[in-house]
Amino acid sequence: MRIALNDIGKQYGSHWIFQHVEASFEPGHIYPIIGNNGSGKSTLLQIISGFVTPNQGQVRIEIDAKELAVEEWYKHISIAAPYLDLFEEFTVEESILLHQKFKPLRDANAEDLMDEIDLLKHRKKTLKQLSSGMRQRLKLALAMKSESALLLLDEPCSNLDKHWISWYNEVLKLRMQDRITIVCSNSQEEELANATDEALDISATCFRG
Repeated sequence: MRIALNDIGKQYGSHWIFQHVEASFEPGHIYPIIGNNGSGKSTLLQIISGFVTPNQGQVRIEIDAKELAVEEWYKHISIAAPYLDLFEEFTVEESILLHQKFKPLRDANAEDLMDEIDLLKHRKKTLKQLSSGMRQRLKLALAMKSESALLLLDEPCSNLDKHWISWYNEVLKLRMQDRITIVCSNSQEEELANATDEALDISATCFRG
């Protein structure tokens, strides 16, 4: 997979959130996106995912040198973000089994995954019964351990303590080799410890009108 952002801009009303974003992404790298609050980090990530359409420019995703149609992008993407939640009425176990119907897990089954993130004893609890940290571990585990060529993470360490931040960084490093990983971060020291490339600072590099 290869991703290219060509002259990307996003406008709400008469206000441009950002313009003229240029970047390219290749497998085996962890790319950071940083910037001030409100600078558009999350919006840019959603544009890369195909959830949001830019007002200017083009996102091009290629697999085996062939451009992928936008409606096919979701098949190759896993994502974890504060604005994307799991179904609170589902149990932990049901959430994992539902996820697997759409995207298989790499080298893990539901039982192993619950054990790894210390939710095995909570498998029958609904997500609304879990703490914010437990829910975040589940969201991250499903995203990072999915069979996907593109991993998108927005503020991945929110609601995680030091132990689980270390777990996040270990898994991220192990799973980076054959995929593109893009991380939007407000906590750079914790979330970008394994970044392989210079950060795209959306505050500094983008023109605002």
